[in-house]
Amino acid sequence: MGDIGRTTVLLADDHPLVLNALKGLIAGDKNLQPLHFVGDGLAAISAIEKQPPDVAVVDVRMPGLSGLKLLEEIRSRTLPVRVILFTAEMDDEEICEAVSLGVDSIMFKRSIPDSLLDCIHRVAAGSRCFPDASIQAAVDRQREQRDRKGQLLAPLSPRETDIAMMAAKRMSNKEIAKTLDITEGTVKVHIHNIFLKLELSDRSALRSLVSPLMET
Repeated sequence: MGDIGRTTVLLADDHPLVLNALKGLIAGDKNLQPLHFVGDGLAAISAIEKQPPDVAVVDVRMPGLSGLKLLEEIRSRTLPVRVILFTAEMDDEEICEAVSLGVDSIMFKRSIPDSLLDCIHRVAAGSRCFPDASIQAAVDRQREQRDRKGQLLAPLSPRETDIAMMAAKRMSNKEIAKTLDITEGTVKVHIHNIFLKLELSDRSALRSLVSPLMET
């Protein structure tokens, strides 16, 4: 904690206007102590290593090191920092990745300022804060997608599942072979077995089956 029990805060955003607005917001709260203001992810991790804040409020899309990569770095190094991702938008996959990495909060920039301040206080106190219903909705959609994928592709081995997903992305046998470091002949055998197990006739049918499972 900062001076006289105040919560120290790092702000990271590559848009100067947003960063200045956040500075003013944090400085106006007597229980928060502004500690670092940086414009990219690399500067953020450097500042955190030198003097960890209690809470880091970081944009998802920043040069050098994205907010998600910054979160991953913080968690992998077990740095004592709680992380709030503050973003204009995130897709389902990014939201689920952030949750799996242990993000403490995701706040959208459309939120009113008081909501961000309240979230910082809650996160600093040890709670997780996901006030936007779209966050849980995204997690639920990803879970449903994984369940559907598991059911439809259950007959396949893990290697066959990987190849089926690649083929559905219109990768050629040669491209799949290079990616997996196997021969084209081996890919052809796997493709044949995939068609048999899933009762499909060609790659077009495979794409029709698998492509919806890759949508976010």
